[in-house]
Amino acid sequence: MKITEIKKSKQNMKYHLYVDDVFFGVFLDEILAKYALKTGQEIESEELYAIKEENDEKLSFLTATTYLEKYNVSTKGLKDYLYRKGFKKSAIESAVSKLKDYGYLDDRTFAKNYFEALSSTKGKRVIANKLKEKGISQEIIDELLENVDDEDEEERARVLAEKFAKNRENTLKNKQKCFAHLIYKGYDYSVAQKIVNEIYQGDER
Repeated sequence: MKITEIKKSKQNMKYHLYVDDVFFGVFLDEILAKYALKTGQEIESEELYAIKEENDEKLSFLTATTYLEKYNVSTKGLKDYLYRKGFKKSAIESAVSKLKDYGYLDDRTFAKNYFEALSSTKGKRVIANKLKEKGISQEIIDELLENVDDEDEEERARVLAEKFAKNRENTLKNKQKCFAHLIYKGYDYSVAQKIVNEIYQGDER
């Protein structure tokens, strides 16, 4: 195999490497320097692929850390992102393992922050389903839900119900709509029924 071109990328520290006039991959400058790779160099395929594997692990980790600086994601969310960027499973697993060891990737912390961000507008049932979709384990979800205060959950439901009922007539139809609204927002049947009965009292037309 022959390295036919090494072209600087628009991104710092990155270069596009071409082998036999075909794009071979994005390489970090430290890898190029470490192995003294240069244009016109003849190299065995096994050696070059081994170098690329080392490069891709470092590049995957760098890409992951840059992403985590901007977004708060779960382990699954980060893996999906790196997969979309074209990294192989081995490089992704290496990056994720390091980030967990360094404390930069923690599904428990992510789940807690995610719940707190949504709890003012959604019930725990919907939030739990969303966390599951994001790859959070059932164990972590159960731990999180165990710490949810029932009174706080009811108070949040009450705020939503009062907002829904404002400027609406006290009718059976609106009561049913309010109940459906709370269920849609993720509140349990018993919570929704209790709050709706509190809000819609008296004669219903």
